[in-house]
Amino acid sequence: MRKVAVWTGSLLVLLVAFAFLAFHWLGSRGAPRREGTARVAGLSAPVEVRWDGYGVPHLIAAAELDLVTALGYLHANDRLTQMELGRRAVAGRLSEILGEATLELDREARRLRLREASERLWLSAGRESRRWLEAYSAGVNAWLEERGSDLPPTLTLLRVAPEPWSPDDSLAMVLLMGRDLSFWQGRPEEERFRWLGELGFERTRELIGDPVVHRPAGLDQLAASWLQGARRARPPMQVAISGSNNWALGAARAVEGAALVANDPHLGFRLPGHWYQVHLRAPGVEAGGMTIPGVPGIVIGQTADVAWALTNVMLDDQDLFLEELGPDGKSVRRGDGWTPIEVRREALPVRGGAGETLELWTSDVGPMFPADPELGLPLRSLRWTGHLDADPLSAFLTLLRAGSVDEIPEGLAGYVCPAQNLVAVDRYGGLLYTVLGRLPRRRAGDGRLPAFAADPASGWDGLEPRERNPLVLDPGDQLLVTANHDIRPPGYATPLTAEFDLPARAERIRRLLDARPAWQRTELGGVQTDVTSLYALRLVELVEDRYEGSAARAWQALREWDGGMRLHGPAALFVLFEQRLFEAVFSDELDPSAVHAINRRRWLVDLLEGRMSERWFDDVDTRERTETRRQVLQDVLARAWDAGVERWGPDPAGWRYGDLHRLVLRHPLGALPMLGRWMNRGPFPLAGSATTVNALGGPWEGDLRTVTYGPSMRWIAQPGAGNRALAVLPAGQSGHPWDRHYDDQMELYFEGKLRQVPWSEQEIAAATVSVLRLE
Repeated sequence: MRKVAVWTGSLLVLLVAFAFLAFHWLGSRGAPRREGTARVAGLSAPVEVRWDGYGVPHLIAAAELDLVTALGYLHANDRLTQMELGRRAVAGRLSEILGEATLELDREARRLRLREASERLWLSAGRESRRWLEAYSAGVNAWLEERGSDLPPTLTLLRVAPEPWSPDDSLAMVLLMGRDLSFWQGRPEEERFRWLGELGFERTRELIGDPVVHRPAGLDQLAASWLQGARRARPPMQVAISGSNNWALGAARAVEGAALVANDPHLGFRLPGHWYQVHLRAPGVEAGGMTIPGVPGIVIGQTADVAWALTNVMLDDQDLFLEELGPDGKSVRRGDGWTPIEVRREALPVRGGAGETLELWTSDVGPMFPADPELGLPLRSLRWTGHLDADPLSAFLTLLRAGSVDEIPEGLAGYVCPAQNLVAVDRYGGLLYTVLGRLPRRRAGDGRLPAFAADPASGWDGLEPRERNPLVLDPGDQLLVTANHDIRPPGYATPLTAEFDLPARAERIRRLLDARPAWQRTELGGVQTDVTSLYALRLVELVEDRYEGSAARAWQALREWDGGMRLHGPAALFVLFEQRLFEAVFSDELDPSAVHAINRRRWLVDLLEGRMSERWFDDVDTRERTETRRQVLQDVLARAWDAGVERWGPDPAGWRYGDLHRLVLRHPLGALPMLGRWMNRGPFPLAGSATTVNALGGPWEGDLRTVTYGPSMRWIAQPGAGNRALAVLPAGQSGHPWDRHYDDQMELYFEGKLRQVPWSEQEIAAATVSVLRLE
């Protein structure tokens, strides 16, 4: 027995040693290189890359295109796995390496023709954009050639040998962001079509909340007839779209006497994150800020003259057109005639499986989606701005070269999708707001409801001219704010349909910024991390004082609350109340999982303010009685109070909102047993909510919210005052889980802090910890 025990012990030691060596070997694979010398084909002269203590590269080159080539090399150096998965997501090729788990994502990408759309962008790109895309691809491919089989751990585990990078791949990453920021993700027109069939037009119009909804003749009847055959509920939405904040302060409102701009784009949380920070310098070019791995150019950032920031317009940039299939099965009705459609088949390989063949239909409108009787949806075609000719790089090249904000608007026409609120300042104190992107020119209606493709009066006549986009220069109050709310200036006449959020975040930002005459850039981080919800305070204000027992205690606690969505306190009571109120009012008629969060909060405010009928309070499943507003509010307040008392005790001051509101930063391979836990970070209890300036949101599962989106970075810039900037990422610069810069900004981020960004030669030299020379 002793010999067996010794043998078993020795085997265990060997296994542990083997596991340690394997772990160490895997961790060394594809490690980012930040010192020494590397050969990069395509450079006209050497490029020096100085790395600061947070892994941010500061590049000096002899020519502009050398900067671009070097940027491609550096993106691959730190984020190759992210880039590889991104281009595969666009091409519908994830299942080749990940198996059946990503099959539906691949089907959707192919049905949307995302890869074809990226190829179209290449054909319509301007000469300068093409040169940038080609130079960038050369840099990525130089890294791939240098490393060979020495690839990051994730690609090593998946046994992926990346193909050479192409300009189409970079444009595919642009399309990926465009898709994620489009409301197509939530399929709103499909859902409204179902509402028509279930609830009728008047109640659907209440839900839409827009008094000018166009109502195609016969749409109600068609929706009702299709719904009769529906046999299953809508699957829960996986909506990536979220929101963002940005604002600009004029020089008179800044302590340093130079205009300020701030930005915190709210995107899906993940590891690695969306952004990669750089500083680029060559003759005639100096810029710093945030790039998207896979794409050349700075998306949010600054030059010595201009700084800019972006938020999502929430533009309705897509429309559904219901189709009538011809007797031959190969055409669709257009007026009194028929137009042929294209049908093709594509193989969709699946790792570890047999794969499948997709049949893809295309009409003259765009991609076609087959009828789904079980969901109550007819054959339909999609029109989306992402399928149109564009030059997405041209706008960012304009920002790179602008000497003042006055020079920016004329260079934005080539950019189409995704539509963004652009706020910019310049070193002279100028302020600019405009919509970056193009608005659909609809022949009829506003795009809220599906239209009939056969009707010649429906459809698009291209895009509105860029000059018709909203534009504000140098406002009198020296303040610009966008937070996904209705940004149309007074008197703006061009049709602009959007899923605007409530103005609560924008109003809170304005109140905070108006609270003092002048701001320092280092103080603005406190605004970005503010957790007071004006939406919550308004909802509580609309709840009348007519309750008894537990409901009365809940109402009193909420009335005394200041709206702070902090880790401890009545914020927990508010979300328990809000969740129960929505379910009590709407879940008897609608599937809560198919309702976008923006609609959830707007409906509650509209209902309590009287803009929606009180018949929504009645539970249609209890035919023997009619529930009233007071009865519902009494019940949900009481149930929210009792749930909190049972969980945390009778004093709401000690209730733990952080127990209900948590984030886990997940790596794409974070679900792997044992190893995946090493790649993920969290869980983190979080203050804030989707309606605070520090905006954090995600799906609710009962009373627990899994936070899936929030500030994907925080950025504050001030050209003209030493070109100072502050920044922080949720995790770090690197996508390599074993690298020290994988999560080295995490503590700063969750503490609400930002770090100073070196700009001058003296600052960069002092911050440099290593140097890489590209030859």
